[in-house]
Amino acid sequence: MTANPGRVYLVGAGPGDPRLLTIHAVSVLKKADVVVYDRLIHPNVLDLCQEDAERIYVGKEHQKISTSQDAINQLLVQHALAGRNVVRLKGGDPLLFGRGGEEAEVLSAQNIPFEIIPGLSSSLASLAYAGIPVTHRQIVQGVSIVGGFRGEFDFPWKDKHAWIVLMGLDHVQQLVDTALSHGFPPTLPAGAIEWGTWGHQRTVRTSLQDLPKAIHQKNLESPCLLVFGDNVNVGTTLSWFESKPLYGQRILLASTYPWPWSQLMNLRKQGAEVFNWSVYLKPVADDHILQELSSDAQVYLDEASLIEPLLAGWQKTGRDIRHLPTLICPRMTRPLVQAQGFTEVQAVDIEELGQPPTVGNRDHVYVPWELCQELSITNEPQIGCWTRAAKKRLTDPLWDYHLQRDFDVAWILSKQAANWYIERGLCAKSILIAPPLQAFFESLSLPCGKVSVMGPDQWTDLLGTHHLMAIDCED
Repeated sequence: MTANPGRVYLVGAGPGDPRLLTIHAVSVLKKADVVVYDRLIHPNVLDLCQEDAERIYVGKEHQKISTSQDAINQLLVQHALAGRNVVRLKGGDPLLFGRGGEEAEVLSAQNIPFEIIPGLSSSLASLAYAGIPVTHRQIVQGVSIVGGFRGEFDFPWKDKHAWIVLMGLDHVQQLVDTALSHGFPPTLPAGAIEWGTWGHQRTVRTSLQDLPKAIHQKNLESPCLLVFGDNVNVGTTLSWFESKPLYGQRILLASTYPWPWSQLMNLRKQGAEVFNWSVYLKPVADDHILQELSSDAQVYLDEASLIEPLLAGWQKTGRDIRHLPTLICPRMTRPLVQAQGFTEVQAVDIEELGQPPTVGNRDHVYVPWELCQELSITNEPQIGCWTRAAKKRLTDPLWDYHLQRDFDVAWILSKQAANWYIERGLCAKSILIAPPLQAFFESLSLPCGKVSVMGPDQWTDLLGTHHLMAIDCED
């Protein structure tokens, strides 16, 4: 225990689409020493944390043993009293059926400073992604957001009003029967939204009396909210998300390091659900090496995500960003590096690093630490390592949950990512691999999926065809 406790941030992560995170939520995640997170968080949101932040999963899953609320409260107190800044990361908003108020009371009783950072509630965002307005002039002028986890619905019928029921899927028949007994019209429009704002969101629209049957026929699962009201019918003309070209597709991007956040968010533009599994967490530059780099050195970026740690390390050591060393990268990666403003980057594939260059010199080449180990060239005098050893990513129940379902597309960018994919026994209908992996995959007999090689000249066309990457990435 320290004299000055750390601060606890009770943060709403929104309903699932990582693009809906608030700027303030991102800022505290990047500075957190400890992150205590739930099941309904997109796993790549945790890649915004520092590489040495402690990650603690406390997710609750229906009808499964989970961490008790008392144990979660104790975790927050324990780490805060040790002087650590803690982010309690919750799906939706922390104060709307998120038990954030209870956690704040515990922290207040212990004189631990805390902050509450609101998040976009699934009760509103899911309706927006389904094209259902929460209120609509002349149709719905008021709304009630209620919990249905006990199967209770003690609300009288009101005209021009809508009800959004959270956590009521298991009791939908009881909820509907009770609503009908309170005078709700049997033909009142009603709907259910499963995994709202995620790429595999599904929406059912029907009448109130037929809602339990429709949910059963579509086999909807938790998380799933219910909507009773005339606004549900408006959504038949306003649906926008579920009409996107890649809506419903699951895409796995397997890489050595976490994909750049802005580019990863662009992968979602066409409606797909995208997961980026990286073998390592965020790499960190070796400050001593960067401080000593000569102006004629070359820094190798085998993935575009290495730009961020290079710039961070360069600025941290006080060096002028205008005087970066020469950047080199694989031909396949070059468009992604150029998209971040580095137009003069040179294309050099990994297998060329140990060969005499056709242009310029390669007397002082620095590669990431993991690539040094992979190529077994750390003792070569002309090759050095410009990053420190990165931490390996570990699976947790959150990742296990999302990886247990098959993917439509797996995009595999490195040998280490390929080994992980195979060892994990994953399955995808289509497997797109980086060119250096062709010989490796030709020797394998995969249980499922058609393997295609991404040729350097096809890179931009392939991205455009599959809508997997927007080269003009946003901040």
